[in-house]
Amino acid sequence: MKNKQLLFGLAFALGLFFVAGFSIDSHGFHSGLFGLIGCGLLVAAYLGLFWPQIKNGDHHARRLTWLLAGLLILIVVLDIAEAVLA
Repeated sequence: MKNKQLLFGLAFALGLFFVAGFSIDSHGFHSGLFGLIGCGLLVAAYLGLFWPQIKNGDHHARRLTWLLAGLLILIVVLDIAEAVLA
């Protein structure tokens, strides 16, 4: 196994662990800094692992990349809205 694959696998695992910090309850959406870092790690790990497919123009990989990036942006916007409205 290449060191690069191991590094991106570790980033993915840490991202999943950090994303577990999100919670949605009756008072709204709550995310901390670790949740945002976790989302960033997930997107970075996906990009790192599937970069050759994305670079070669694989439609599925590009669409999934945009979906993940869009979800990350949505989470950041919700987190900012919660901080402003609180």
